[in-house]
Amino acid sequence: MSLVDNTRYNFERTRYWQMWTEHREQVFAEMLGEFRGNAADFLEIGSCEGASAIWLLEHILTNPDSTLASIDIQAIERMQILMANLEESGHAGRARIHRLDSKDLRKHFDDETFDFVYVDGAHDAPTTLRDVMAAFLICKPGGLIGCDDYRLPNLEKGSHPSDAIDAFLAIYHQHVDVVHDGYQLWFRRID
Repeated sequence: MSLVDNTRYNFERTRYWQMWTEHREQVFAEMLGEFRGNAADFLEIGSCEGASAIWLLEHILTNPDSTLASIDIQAIERMQILMANLEESGHAGRARIHRLDSKDLRKHFDDETFDFVYVDGAHDAPTTLRDVMAAFLICKPGGLIGCDDYRLPNLEKGSHPSDAIDAFLAIYHQHVDVVHDGYQLWFRRID
């Protein structure tokens, strides 16, 4: 059953749950299957209301030694929704939520720390480029990076996330292997 359709997650205050589609679940399941049940360290840049965090904790990060860190700079009231949703789902104790700007990411996390980094923060090209570069550096060699909204049809602040992701790939093409190219773009860090 899809997270969106599961009545267990019909949280009263949740408005953007419909963005977590069955297609997104399929991509996550396919791309992250290698980590299911194994000890792994994940980071998501941008958490919104917690749909991706809850899905990851329910379906992939099932090993008790797995960790999920989430960063977001959203307003306090939105952060409270995220925390309440994690609490209501029963996973609040398994996620470390950090209210910080992604530009400060590397001040808080060491390089080559995470097995998977999900980039879904701001969607303008300059911020996306910074986030993808930071994700690459804090991802372990052999780890995965998933970039949401690669094919976002609307401009945000005059640019697309794909502009930034394509620029990164043009420069770092010898250090990555693109493993999924659709609405989201996923690549593996290789050295």
